[in-house]
Amino acid sequence: MIEPPAPAPLPVIPLTAADLPDILHLDTAAFGWDVPQDFLDDLLGPILELDRFVGARDPDAGNELVAQGCIYSKQLTFPGGSVHPVAGVSWVGVRAGWRRRGLLRDVMKAQLHGLHDANAEPVAILTASEAALYGRYGYGQAINRCQLTASHGAAFRPGVRTETVREVRAQQAHAIVPPLYARIARTRPGNLARSDAVWAMRFSDHEVIRKDASKKRWAIHQDGFAAYRITPEWADRGPNFALHIDEICAGTSVAFASLWRFLLDLDLTREISYDGGWVDDPMSALLLDPRSVSRTEKDHVWLRIVDLDRTVGLRTYSAPARVVVEITDTFCPWNAGTWTVELSETGGTVERTDAPAVVRLDIRDLAACFFGGTPLGRLVAAGLVDGDPDSLLGLGAALATPVAPWCPEGF
Repeated sequence: MIEPPAPAPLPVIPLTAADLPDILHLDTAAFGWDVPQDFLDDLLGPILELDRFVGARDPDAGNELVAQGCIYSKQLTFPGGSVHPVAGVSWVGVRAGWRRRGLLRDVMKAQLHGLHDANAEPVAILTASEAALYGRYGYGQAINRCQLTASHGAAFRPGVRTETVREVRAQQAHAIVPPLYARIARTRPGNLARSDAVWAMRFSDHEVIRKDASKKRWAIHQDGFAAYRITPEWADRGPNFALHIDEICAGTSVAFASLWRFLLDLDLTREISYDGGWVDDPMSALLLDPRSVSRTEKDHVWLRIVDLDRTVGLRTYSAPARVVVEITDTFCPWNAGTWTVELSETGGTVERTDAPAVVRLDIRDLAACFFGGTPLGRLVAAGLVDGDPDSLLGLGAALATPVAPWCPEGF
């Protein structure tokens, strides 16, 4: 039997604002949702950077847009407290019927190679709809999130200090919350700076966001805030309300304890849930009974080192290290090779070398460790990273961070 010829490759090209109807059609087809016009006009449209979309059209299907992806211009806090531009990859989709043809790979290549060629953002990040997809393109599992579920009234250990928290109206929160977040986000590796358009989305009570819950409520401490919604339910034995935390942002340990105490004690609620919690959220340590909270850790932000030589110096390191490292990177081959990596409490550098490597790892595994969210030792134990034991210990100590990184949002 003669096999039919493989379809011709479709070029990935820049898209423009004129392509927006097709972009929306592909996204809704890929993710099974429909965009209300007012949601698009008021909230989604102002966030989009239509000049940073790429896509592929099929001339044999009426020039249908069959694959796409975009980049948001983001600012990310790195370990050490410096804030740098990163490429926030989003809106990635391939139309059903055109899958298994390499189109996702081609979109990823257009984005990453484009960033390299333009000397643009040296790091790309994304949140994955399917966690198995992006490692093949050099993305590492860098920042996890924690789903927390607690019972109403869960008691703290004796002696935990708390302070006053007050609920404010949304109009007041507009003036209070963004400056608080901006101050705290610069101290939390993994936090993203937020534009006015992003804040408009986070303050919105559009039904697309509410999903039958209450309007968003705001609890304020002088060093932090909590945003949450309530889903009311009445059972035979009384109220059975569910409280859904959208975000807890706290700059001090007292603020964390105070905000959690406020949320745990709200009347009528029976269960408090937080889908986007910090892996190192202190609430678990505050509880008298640690079993009164359940925790499920999941992947969240995947990180791609676009240009190794421009990335290493973006953060500080927990210990000095000088290691000769062999990097493999088949997707962005300019990173591949042997490098002398020098790291210190003030930054880092890399330089190509002919010296023999003492540590060997793939770029996706370095990306996973780069923010401290994945310990290097875990990947060594898994057999994914190998080398001289002392060099591995030194490199792992340098990459480690005091607490896990945290990104309390998607994009």
